[in-house]
Amino acid sequence: MTKIGNQLPTISVVLPYEKSYGDESVQLYNMSGNVCQEWQALMLNDIMAVNDEGLWVHTKFGYSVPRRNGKTEILTQREMWGLVANGEHILHTAHLTDTAHIAWERLKNRLEALGIKLKSSYKAYGKERIELNNGGVIDFRTRTSSGALGSGYDLLVIDEAQEYTKAHQTALNYVTSSSKNPQTIMCGTPPTAVSSGDVFRDYRDKCLTGEQINGGWADWSVDHKTNVKDKDAWYLCNPSLGTILTERIIQDEINGDDNRRSEERFSRNAETD
Repeated sequence: MTKIGNQLPTISVVLPYEKSYGDESVQLYNMSGNVCQEWQALMLNDIMAVNDEGLWVHTKFGYSVPRRNGKTEILTQREMWGLVANGEHILHTAHLTDTAHIAWERLKNRLEALGIKLKSSYKAYGKERIELNNGGVIDFRTRTSSGALGSGYDLLVIDEAQEYTKAHQTALNYVTSSSKNPQTIMCGTPPTAVSSGDVFRDYRDKCLTGEQINGGWADWSVDHKTNVKDKDAWYLCNPSLGTILTERIIQDEINGDDNRRSEERFSRNAETD
């Protein structure tokens, strides 16, 4: 039997709920020809939980997962449901233009594989857009601190959230303010010493201390400095290890760094607890 990574976050703050659209999102994604992993499905259930009034339990949800585990696929799964099943207006932002473009391409491919006929798909680099016949719209943008990126959205996605600054946050403060059921999702990796973002780390701290209202959080991390060659820790912190991620890939990454740098990267969240 193949050993796989820990499917549950090592740290999480999830508000109580009884109903979620997570299963619908997983079913829709699987119909497109891909298969949602167990940990992704569990995350979607938490992210897409709703209360008795049909409103999102978590108006904000952040999660941090090491690279190469497929964390951004959760964004694709959430966005597919939002467009197809809910006709949402979505703004997907990223730190890099390349990242935003790849996210547009990934979502477009899944929608087409599902057999969804797009009303329009705008490919201008840095200003991609997908529009469905049911009114669902998603715009992809690179974050800036110089001004807002539009308004009238139901879902705001912050990809590469480890680079999300307070200036960016100020520029995006009101993009979902007119929605009757807004939600913001932040997705990233544990910040490094050179990461420019501060919002992601602050949000995590507020969730863990109970200061964040209507907020949820999840991450896969160690709670103390750990030997980077400890394979048990690899499986603890990498939910896709044994599926889309292999031990060999991790070994190659470790060998590419000096030991001290590797250990610092591996224990990033431990240093913030």
